[in-house]
Amino acid sequence: MLAKILPPKTAEDEEQTESYFIPGALVTTLFFLWGFSYGLLDTLNKHFQEALGITTTETTYMQVAYFGAYFVISPIASVILKRLGYKKTIILGLLLYVLGALCFYPSATNGVYGGFVGSLFTIASGLTILENCANTYIAIIGSRRWASLRINLSQGFNGIGTTISPIIAAYAFFNGDDSQVDNLDSVKWCYVGVGCGVFCIAIIFCFARIPEFDEEAQMRAEAQATGTAVRRASMKSPHLWLGAITQFIYTGNQVAIASMFIFYAADVGGYASSYGSLLLALGQMCFTIGRFIGAALMRWFRADYLLAFYSVGAIIATICAVAVHTREATYSLMVILFFESIMFPTNFALGTRDLGRNYKYGAPILIMGVAGGALFPTLMALTRDNRDIHLAFVIPLCGFVIQFLYAVFGSKWVIYVDEDDTDKEANSADLDKAVDKNSITYADDTK
Repeated sequence: MLAKILPPKTAEDEEQTESYFIPGALVTTLFFLWGFSYGLLDTLNKHFQEALGITTTETTYMQVAYFGAYFVISPIASVILKRLGYKKTIILGLLLYVLGALCFYPSATNGVYGGFVGSLFTIASGLTILENCANTYIAIIGSRRWASLRINLSQGFNGIGTTISPIIAAYAFFNGDDSQVDNLDSVKWCYVGVGCGVFCIAIIFCFARIPEFDEEAQMRAEAQATGTAVRRASMKSPHLWLGAITQFIYTGNQVAIASMFIFYAADVGGYASSYGSLLLALGQMCFTIGRFIGAALMRWFRADYLLAFYSVGAIIATICAVAVHTREATYSLMVILFFESIMFPTNFALGTRDLGRNYKYGAPILIMGVAGGALFPTLMALTRDNRDIHLAFVIPLCGFVIQFLYAVFGSKWVIYVDEDDTDKEANSADLDKAVDKNSITYADDTK
């Protein structure tokens, strides 16, 4: 489907798309991994509060560790990716994920909350490396025109992971009801199983061929096919840096809303934690459906226009969550999850547009924005603990307004450089050639 959904513009496009179909499909499986891990994290918040007797604010320390790793590790991941290439970097990220998952066993055995936080930081470090690889790879292996569509389609599998994991957590952590809230054994065995599964995926990648990709050759070929000049965006372009800021705010919104979902269901709806976890799973299902619908609509509508429309939908639904005080207001959170679905991948595609050989430098800047998930849940939790949960949702409301402004104005503010411009990006061309001597590149196909 990755190959078939992208109509090639030239004979070279068709050959190149088929060459990258299997690697692209393998890389897409990684999106499921961090979706699954993220979905478990949301349910762990409520479980640890009840099992360890900690406050709502203390539960968000897991978000701080998990998403703070994106800010710390993303620049390092960029250097690793440039030197090792996609395949070796992906394997490194998977092994870090395995290490973090296995560390849950001693943490649960000793009941040490700090151990869980450290384990999640290790898992998130691996996921940061994987996200830098996977988002970049999917965005560049084909026509730039369809980059937003490709990445939304692949990110849809991220949504599947976040849909499945709360359902598993409801039974693994709560045993289908609230009678198992003090049981941490279920947590450790769940993560040991996850670690073993990820290790198997790492073995598959060891034997798989993940070729490199020449972004500059792709841009030249498209320019030649369309009769236009090659235009490469500068690393100083506002659309990149405003995209990073918007990504920071959006990710904070997404994580905070999901982490407060079960609390909102309990405070406003009066639902039990196990039922709130199932509602969260349904909300994540809406998230997944929204992402696939968004990917399909991008065949007919521009990505920035569709992003603006989804932002307006999220704003309206968040106003309902703030203003409505009946138990039915819980369902407005599911609507929010639907409309926020395309925001992360579309921000990434718009923010890294036309970077060319700068892609491996620019993409980590956008991925660093995921660190917003370390800040916003704590802000919302503090507001809930000291005021009420309705007021807490004013925070994501402001974030969605900023998201709308980026879609309408910020994403269009692009500064281009001349083809002979010599800034830091020019120095990366030689590194790209040295990454994988046996790689299949677009430039090789055109010789």
